[in-house]
Amino acid sequence: MTDRSLPIILLPFFALLLSWGLLQLYFPIARKYGLLAGVNHRSSHSQPVITGAGFIFFICYAVYVVYACIQGIPMPWWMLAGLFMLAVVSFIDDLIDVWFLIRLIVQFFAITLMLLQIAVEPANNITMGAHAVQWLAGFTLLVLAVGTVNLDNFMDGINGMMGFLTLATLVPLILIDRYVIDYIDENWLYFSLVPTLLFLFYNARLKPKCFSGDVGAIVVGYVILYALLTLIVRTGNVAYILLLAVVYMEAGVTVLQRLLAGDNIFQSHRIHLFQLLVNEHHKPHLLVSGSYGMLQLGFGMALFFLNWFQVSVWLQNLLVWTAFMGCVAFYVWKKNKLMGGRFLSYSRRSFN
Repeated sequence: MTDRSLPIILLPFFALLLSWGLLQLYFPIARKYGLLAGVNHRSSHSQPVITGAGFIFFICYAVYVVYACIQGIPMPWWMLAGLFMLAVVSFIDDLIDVWFLIRLIVQFFAITLMLLQIAVEPANNITMGAHAVQWLAGFTLLVLAVGTVNLDNFMDGINGMMGFLTLATLVPLILIDRYVIDYIDENWLYFSLVPTLLFLFYNARLKPKCFSGDVGAIVVGYVILYALLTLIVRTGNVAYILLLAVVYMEAGVTVLQRLLAGDNIFQSHRIHLFQLLVNEHHKPHLLVSGSYGMLQLGFGMALFFLNWFQVSVWLQNLLVWTAFMGCVAFYVWKKNKLMGGRFLSYSRRSFN
């Protein structure tokens, strides 16, 4: 594990103070130049809110990278190159709309760099060959990884949702690294935790002061995915993918629902279950997002304890995938009920 010398212990506090200070500068600038998430037909907020505040995630990572370079700590440079590309394009997209095809190309390239990073790390023991099956598997993983980053971004829709889900994923990842298997430089997880807590302070309110924007959701989703794929490669246990169970259930099922209903998945909508609960049935934002966070944390802690007690991999997968499918079935039933039995025959006008 990483050496816990005094400077590295204090560094997250420095990153926190720096991020807080930059937010105090950003808020008046954002108001002056109209960098706001406006109110429209699919909004879950009633007043314009500052967006793009998720840049603090990149700032915290940058603080650690600078420290690591000074200390001579090896860095995952391919992954960092992809992270930088995503941060720049996502922040620009928060300020002015970037054509979705450009964003998608950048995401594919960034994820390719991440997968290359995982492949070249000696501890992962990956042999790169020219077999067609390996290339097909790699391409499939690339598509799934790009999809996962975007699904995670879809969850940034109501107060507290992105922050609670991120926190609920990071805590088990940290515990697994500390008590089960040392699979990553733990500091990447701590420097994801710091901006998450700061963002929650401003976002998990009845009236949020800011939203993350793509720059936050995409960047932290990228780092979490890097940690998660590294963990799966090191252990060979695909059950760990359910550390993102709620993301796959909510965002994944909704995408599939829209495809089966013949809806255009590239157009905005508000038929996520959490949007229906908040917009159509007037449930409190924080109650809904907190419930989602607790469910995500439940899957994460279950995986942590199953591996801490060294339960066999096949039994782990049996238990967590059964639980996941049960949650998906309940999700579909509940959403169908809230949509008046029109799960695949809904009208966009009714929910937009």
